Amino acid sequence: MAEIITPIPGFHQVAYVTTDFDRALKVFAEVHRAKRFMELRDMRYPTGPGREAHCNIGLAYVGATELEVIQPLGEDVQIYRDFLPQDSFAIRFHHLSRFLETRRDFDEQFALFEQMGRKFPIIGDFAGRASYFYADFRAELGHYIECITFTPEGREWIKEIPRN
Repeated sequence: MAEIITPIPGFHQVAYVTTDFDRALKVFAEVHRAKRFMELRDMRYPTGPGREAHCNIGLAYVGATELEVIQPLGEDVQIYRDFLPQDSFAIRFHHLSRFLETRRDFDEQFALFEQMGRKFPIIGDFAGRASYFYADFRAELGHYIECITFTPEGREWIKEIPRN
């Protein structure tokens, strides 16, 4: 099987939120054979003007699908905490991520979702690597849809995500 170096257009990531990062990674190792994750602990990233989230994030590929595990730690993280119980361990599905090849594709998708009346609780650019937004489809689908596009630097960074 050929190794996938960058995502392909379409849904490329399934994202989960958890109350316990280390325990969740063990579950994913057992259930999905994702034994190696890129662990981004204490990560901070923009969620909108003057806002940022503080989370632990794990990324791993299983075949062509990227798994993301997010543990909210603080600041602008209510979007993740809303899916989790307050007093027990949990892993909950949170969003699908759609990779868009170009910035133009990204902008067109944003405009389409905007015309559909979607709300965008997260809109950000991260470290010159990626632009992303979350569109709220919870009423219809039960989850968010993230759209993301990567810069050339971001595409190089993706190569570092472990393949399982």
